[in-house]
Amino acid sequence: MAIPQTFIQELIARADVVEIVGRYVPLKKGGANFMGLCPFHGEKSPSFSVSPTKQFYHCFGCGKNGNAISFLMDHAGMTFIEAVKDLAQQYGMQVPEEEGTPQDRARAQEQREKQHTLTSVLEQAGDAYRKALKDSPRAIAYFKGRGLSGEVAKQFGLGYAPRRLA
Repeated sequence: MAIPQTFIQELIARADVVEIVGRYVPLKKGGANFMGLCPFHGEKSPSFSVSPTKQFYHCFGCGKNGNAISFLMDHAGMTFIEAVKDLAQQYGMQVPEEEGTPQDRARAQEQREKQHTLTSVLEQAGDAYRKALKDSPRAIAYFKGRGLSGEVAKQFGLGYAPRRLA
């Protein structure tokens, strides 16, 4: 499914990022923007800013930023298409689909399959490195010496690359 870029731009222009983010994060007015605790990392004082004029959010702590669509993807775990459809429904818009030639559709399907294969390979590599970390007392000791717990390693998907991965 291909969604025209013009529709996405119009949807972002109509969507109120403050309202969307405000459903998940308590926000308080702070000057021209709204502030709150970042939903992407733990913090005690607000560093998460949402700009109603720019229709943009930014965390000064972890660096996460984006628009209403990317917020739904990052926070609610939606895919791009799901986030666009969800926002479009909220704002009474119908999501158009670009019709392409059979060659265009075949090329797009081939690209999706290639992307899926690459993603799968990267996930397998990540799994191997995370397993290597669990199996290496030396690497675990190194991480602990740097102040990193197993919980932090799991949260950020940290792994270990031994000299030779079996």
